[in-house]
Amino acid sequence: MAYICPRGIGPTEWTGSDKAQTQRLRRFYLLGQTVDSMRVWDIRRTMQAVRQIAGLEKTPLWVQGHRDMAANALYASLFEDGITRLDLHDLPVSHESGPAYLNVLRHLDLPQAAALAAERTRVIIYSADDKPWNYPAEVVKLLKLPEKQWQIRKPAKPDE
Repeated sequence: MAYICPRGIGPTEWTGSDKAQTQRLRRFYLLGQTVDSMRVWDIRRTMQAVRQIAGLEKTPLWVQGHRDMAANALYASLFEDGITRLDLHDLPVSHESGPAYLNVLRHLDLPQAAALAAERTRVIIYSADDKPWNYPAEVVKLLKLPEKQWQIRKPAKPDE
């Protein structure tokens, strides 16, 4: 099992005043990126690095994420092969309330990205409300993918 902390999270967390934080985030926009899109890159590079470790070249990857990092893991899975399962906890239902990627809403939103991922790997979304995920559920049915390929599970209660 490997845990990663993409840029700006955990031990790599950025410090400084609110002004310094804002300036740091604006630098990504000047490069045509966002901090979230670069975190997707960090997740992808970690997957590739794991595959470079002797004995792990063919190891199936099981990726988990929570909230915005679940969305970042979802997008990273679209670009990497050999991911057998995605566990996405509290995945935002839209980019309007989730991570920022430049111009992504011109083309798709998180339910459409989840449908794309379900074609490639098993996707399990932990959500109290399954209604926002009707679109990918219908796509999975139309494509006649295995039942386990797409699942919505209720999140565990904190006292359990």
